[in-house]
Amino acid sequence: MDFFEAVEKRYSHRGKYLPNAVPLADLEKIAGAGLAAPSGMNSQCVRLVILPDRKAVQPLCDIAPTEGMLTAPAAIAVLTDKLVQRGTVNFEREDYSAAAENMLLAAVALGYASLWLDSPYFDAEKQRSALEVLGALPNHHLRVVLPVGLPDGEASRREKMPFNERVSYGKFGNKALST
Repeated sequence: MDFFEAVEKRYSHRGKYLPNAVPLADLEKIAGAGLAAPSGMNSQCVRLVILPDRKAVQPLCDIAPTEGMLTAPAAIAVLTDKLVQRGTVNFEREDYSAAAENMLLAAVALGYASLWLDSPYFDAEKQRSALEVLGALPNHHLRVVLPVGLPDGEASRREKMPFNERVSYGKFGNKALST
């Protein structure tokens, strides 16, 4: 599948997953796509934990059960190292966002569905518990978990606003390129 097809087909799968195992080689490809993402000043603060099977995924479900995680055969946890800085600048948010999007696209390109799950870990106690389950160091922050698997049933992508309602040319509000 080419890049633009993967972009077009990507959606946030909020439903159930089939129990089919995801080969470790595919999870590593997805993780590799995340690590290949741009990184502010090459700070590379993103750390990943591959959860290759239900046994590894279940402890996060116990902390923050969501429909997707309850049936996902695998997942990838995206963490950042809060100590990694370039001067006074920290690029955690930018770096993990780029990594997560690359992984979502890679999952689609390999035929899987996924979802960006972050809100369950906004709660400080759930964050602490999840970091403990993942064996992360105190300087880490769990940013997002991406369940990975084959969707159980029909997938649907939410409708996007039309291109011409969201794009301007040369200056905000210009709906056509002036000649």
